[in-house]
Amino acid sequence: MKKKHNSDGLTGLKVLITGATSGLGYSTSIALAKEGAEVIAIGKDKRQLEDLSDTIDQTSGSSTLVCLDLAKQGTIEELAQKISEKFGKLNIIIHCAMPSLQMIPISQVSLKEIEINLLSPIMICFRLISCFHRVLCRDPKGLFFYISDTRMKKFNGPYNAAKKACDQLLLAYQKENKRLGLNVVIQYPEPMGTKLRKKIFPGEKNIAADVVNREAQKIIEKILVLTGRERIIT
Repeated sequence: MKKKHNSDGLTGLKVLITGATSGLGYSTSIALAKEGAEVIAIGKDKRQLEDLSDTIDQTSGSSTLVCLDLAKQGTIEELAQKISEKFGKLNIIIHCAMPSLQMIPISQVSLKEIEINLLSPIMICFRLISCFHRVLCRDPKGLFFYISDTRMKKFNGPYNAAKKACDQLLLAYQKENKRLGLNVVIQYPEPMGTKLRKKIFPGEKNIAADVVNREAQKIIEKILVLTGRERIIT
């Protein structure tokens, strides 16, 4: 059946989303595409990116796949330059990507694991802010979403510390841009049955299977409000 639109949804908006191949990043990518957005999907697994693209092809949106490791030096900087040259502007960033160890006492964490799971996530947040600030500000309603977590438990020291540090970076960025047009949103989703969640909080029960999709829709709703748009009605 042909779709009948009585609004444009997110049509024409270019949205970069990290961690797009699984969990909340995956669900949000599809939800964005269903509202007509042009999704720039970032992930490290080429096959999973292609699976995402196949799903997005069945929606009213479109996708650009970028297979890269955000932690590697120069990747974010090069990506920002290419997006600026190709598209001229970027409307939204949704930063979902996050590494983590399995539950482990902090006294047993190696220096290498600290670099990967604590220092690297903080640097990725900082580099996303510094590299994409100008291109985001070309849209007077530009948005930067950071997916955080309020539930901190023992044996997750690097994860907890990384989330807290990134929260502070984004809070500072939010306050600094309050009057400049760029909206910075720190999103705290409910517990979801994602691979990351199962890794850092094993044994959790009573998490409904559709929570991740509901949380993706919360992000969509917030984007629609902040950009002054309405959903595509089919």
